[in-house]
Parts: sequence; structure tokens; C-alpha cells
Amino acid sequence: MPRALERVLKHGLWALLVTILASSPAQAQPPAFLSQENEVTTDAGYALVDWEAEGSVQLAMAPVDDKAEARTLYSGANKAYFISGLAEGDYYLWLRGDDGSMSEPLKLAVRHQSLAQALWLALVGAIVSLLIVGTIVLGARDD
Repeated sequence: MPRALERVLKHGLWALLVTILASSPAQAQPPAFLSQENEVTTDAGYALVDWEAEGSVQLAMAPVDDKAEARTLYSGANKAYFISGLAEGDYYLWLRGDDGSMSEPLKLAVRHQSLAQALWLALVGAIVSLLIVGTIVLGARDD
């Protein structure tokens, strides 16, 4: 075999090997929530959770820190999900990537405002409303 042909084949094989290695998919990172902490607290019964992931994910939620109890809330390629209508308590959320990788759990703590605070605010609103109506009625009577 001529030396020039041998050199071309040798360099060609190296180029092919480098191309194959460079184009092989890198290990995908598991999906991860964007929250800086492992716990999110809400006092309104709803929350927006967002994440970063390669490809589509499944978002699952459970009332206990047990993946076996989790039910799937969302499956797709979006990067956020709005959860509403939650009763008071703790919920745990996980993301599962296309490759089966799981995120660390995100604890969602729902702490509704107290009933006493709601009643006080309603009472203050009622007093202000009565004062406004009284001022209007007394002002109209003087005309």
C-alpha cells in the first residue's frame, strides 16, 4: 500500500473517530426545579412551579414524601405549571425526565390565612362601608 494512501486512511479514521465521539449525546442533566430552596410556601392555595429540563418531563405530586404515592399532574415540554385549589397541608413535587431521571423533591407548604384574620378584615370592611353609606345618606338629606 502506498504511503500516501496509508496516511490518508489513518487521518481519515482519526477524523471519523473524533466526529463520532464529538457527536455522541452527552449525559443529560436530571430535571430540576428553579426554586432556590427545597420548599415553597403559599398562603393562597395556589403556586406556579417552574423548572429547567432537556425535552419533556412529567410533574408528579404526592401528599407525603413518597414517590410511590405520587400522581402525575402534567406531562409535556413546558417549563412551568400552575397548581391551584390546594387544601392546607404539605405536598411534594417531583420531575421525571425522558430518560427516567428524577429531580430532588420540592416541598410545597400551603398555609391558608387564619379564619380570625379573615373575620376581622370583613368586620373592618363592613364598618367602612356603613360609614360611607351613612355619609352619603346624611349628605343627601341636607340638600
